[in-house]
Parts: sequence; structure tokens; C-alpha cells
Amino acid sequence: MNIKLINYEFRMLYIKLLTLEEIITLEEMHKNHPLHLSRYRAHSLLLSYRGYSIPMICSIYSVCRQTVSTWFTKWNTQGICGLIDLPGRGRPCVLTEEQKIIVLKHIEKSPRSLNKVIADLEQEFDISLSIDIIKSICKAAGLVWKRVRKSLRSKRDQLKFDAATEEIKELIQHHKNGCIDLCYFDQSGFTLEPCVPYAWQPINETIEIPSSKSKRLNVLGFVSRDCNFNSFVFEGTITSAVVVACFNWFADEIEKPTTLIIDNASIHTSDEFNSNIEDWEEKGLTIYRLPTYSPELNIIEIIWRKIKYDWLPFEAYNSFSDLKRALFDVLANIGISYKIAFS
Repeated sequence: MNIKLINYEFRMLYIKLLTLEEIITLEEMHKNHPLHLSRYRAHSLLLSYRGYSIPMICSIYSVCRQTVSTWFTKWNTQGICGLIDLPGRGRPCVLTEEQKIIVLKHIEKSPRSLNKVIADLEQEFDISLSIDIIKSICKAAGLVWKRVRKSLRSKRDQLKFDAATEEIKELIQHHKNGCIDLCYFDQSGFTLEPCVPYAWQPINETIEIPSSKSKRLNVLGFVSRDCNFNSFVFEGTITSAVVVACFNWFADEIEKPTTLIIDNASIHTSDEFNSNIEDWEEKGLTIYRLPTYSPELNIIEIIWRKIKYDWLPFEAYNSFSDLKRALFDVLANIGISYKIAFS
């Protein structure tokens, strides 16, 4: 009997045969299944199929050898159903449904620190709680741990924002009909302090990007909805005079009536800037100002985000000269090698 158990475990060291359909199914489960344990089990099968040993998988998921062997056994005997827990499995929760609602209210007040939530709840309920219990309640309520975004939405006038959204929709339709060209303008800065992107990385290793203080490269850009892009790069401070000079160039280049969407930065609302608006209108350039705190209505923001998070290579942050070279290459090839299809 003991010999049979040893032989059986030996056979279970690897998942050696998976069909293409099984691989696709397991990959989908690993990426998208709502329960983390099912995602772990699907991934462990894929890892085993790719040559990872059971001890390596144990190390990745911090589980014992018997647990991984059980996952493999259920896969062999039950298929995909063996990777999913049946309803009612596990120890009953120590909290009632009413208490779970209170837990979620505490989490809403302190979404960054479950330890604080636990301390408050233990004082309120007079019971000891683990962080795993709180996490399970979060997941059951559809909450996930993810990056918090900075937003100006709460500061803007929603009525003005909605009105501008409708007006821009009309401008886009006029552009599609060929009546006007519709373009967007904005400025952004680039230094040796990189925006840290997500990236595929080996397990237990981390890609490190150089980071240091440096001079700032200020980029002023014009982009059309067809992704025709023109830019000006400065190492010095951007003033209204600089912006006016760029707008003068742009007004001389347009071939048909053009509406240019801009934000309300101070250099766009100065007396020097405003005194040139009539001259630009005579050349066929109409300035459309967005409501304050409405960056999502300016599609050039997508260009800046793509440059910082996707298009600039990691090597660009080795030195200021590398940053300039890489940035100039990206700017020169927007609409050619680097393209965005604006809807």
C-alpha cells in the first residue's frame, strides 16, 4: 500500500499533457476567475505543464506539497470542475450578515488599512478577527485591491462639463463631415523621474528603472483626431509669449477652418494670449476653451500618457541626453510608428 502511494505521488509530480483547449481554458481561469483559489489552481497546472516542480509551485503560492498534489489529483479526476470550490465549503464565518454590512461600512471609511478596520471592529463586536476574514468579505462584496487614481472630478462644474461634452460631439461630427479640422493642444513635462508602468516580469524578480533629479523638457503639442501630431520642445520656462509663438505657427499652417481645443492654464488666459485670438480667427483658427478640471475632454492627454507609460524605453532614464534622444524619436514618429486611433 505504501509503495502504491509513493508511485502515485511520483506520477503526479508534473502535469505533462494538456490540450490546446485545456491550456486556453486554464489561462482564462487564471486571469479572470473571481475566486483567487481557483486562479491559483489553474495557474499551478499551467506552471507544472511548463516544467515547474511541486516544490517550486509550493514556494510561489506558499502552500504545502499535499495541497498542490490535491489540486493535480482533482484536475485528473474531475477536470475543470475540480478547481472550483462547491458552495458551502470552508468554515462558517464568525460574523453575521448584519455584521458584514457594518464591516463594509468601516472599509468604506478606511479603504487603505484593513488593520485599522480590524481594530475598530474588534472593539465594536468584542471578538477576534483575522485579516483573511475581512479580505473574504471584501471579495464577496466585489471589492478589489488596486491603485487609487488622482482625480479633479469633484472640483469641476458638472453642468458645464456635460455641455462641453455635447458641444465637442458636434465638433467631431463637423470634422467627420469635412467642414472643419478639429485639433487639441496641451503641454507636458518630462524628467529623469519616470512614471512607473506595469510590466511583465519574472517571478521573484523586479525590473528597476533609473530615477534621478534632472532638468525638465517641456513639450507643447498639437494633435488632430487623425493623429497628425506637431510638437515644440523647450528646456526653459513656458510663458504666454512662447505659447503665442507656437499658435502663430500653427495658424499659418492650417488649410481649412480649424477649431483648437485647449484647457484653462494661466498661460492660455493671459492678456498677451487673449490679445491674439482675433488675429488667429482671421486666419481660420477658432479657440475652444474646456471647462476647468476637465482633462479627459482633451485627447492629447492620451498622447502624454502613452509616451510616459508605454512608448519611452527604460533606457531613456539613464541620462538626460538619453531622455532627449528617446523623447525626440517618439515625438517625431507619433502618427507613424506610434499611433492612436481616436474614436
